[in-house]
Amino acid sequence: MADRQLKNLFSKPSLDKVQRTMSRHRIEWKFITERAPWNGGYWERLVRSVKNTLKKILGKTTLDEEELTTVLCEIEAKINARPLTFVGDDVKDADALTPFHFLIGRSFVDLPMMSTPTVEEDELPLNRKWRKRQQIILHFWKRWRNEYVTTFVSRSKWMTKRQEPKEGDIVLVKEDNTKRENWPIGRITSVLPGSDGLSRTVEVKTAKGIFTRPVARLYLLEPANTR
Repeated sequence: MADRQLKNLFSKPSLDKVQRTMSRHRIEWKFITERAPWNGGYWERLVRSVKNTLKKILGKTTLDEEELTTVLCEIEAKINARPLTFVGDDVKDADALTPFHFLIGRSFVDLPMMSTPTVEEDELPLNRKWRKRQQIILHFWKRWRNEYVTTFVSRSKWMTKRQEPKEGDIVLVKEDNTKRENWPIGRITSVLPGSDGLSRTVEVKTAKGIFTRPVARLYLLEPANTR
């Protein structure tokens, strides 16, 4: 399929159309060094995370061309809906910039996924295939999201003195008995240094008010000096 698509893309009529479109929109190709995928570190790492997760989820499951295309399109939508950075100064808004803002000019609105899309044996074939695809997408999203967030969080905690929290930092506030995806986002309003000069406690403003929290329960989302 890929070979056929590439041949169609680079046929004379299609190539002329692509070049005219690129010229009209001032699109310029910027290539990384040949056989050096690490030059595109971030997106190559993202592609690898998607491929690895999909491989683990599918296992020995076989999908036909249409099913695979549908699953990949759904996965593409999920990945492009992920938050990139915090937007605005008011934590009550808590809006996040996503890849979809660049692609379609707004955030992505999707139908809610079924919590348990169980495949029933007595269902019609079409319904059974639909539930099967929903099951794959749901399992993929749960696994990819957990692995992605865990990697992001583990690299973003303040581990050294030079990485101490600062006023204006956007953080994720860990809450007991609450799922990680429901942890509130906040902004550090005040840093409270201890007697040794190290900052272990801060005041955080969330949508529910201002709270005092230990640094150990905060996860850095965006440093103040990057905005």
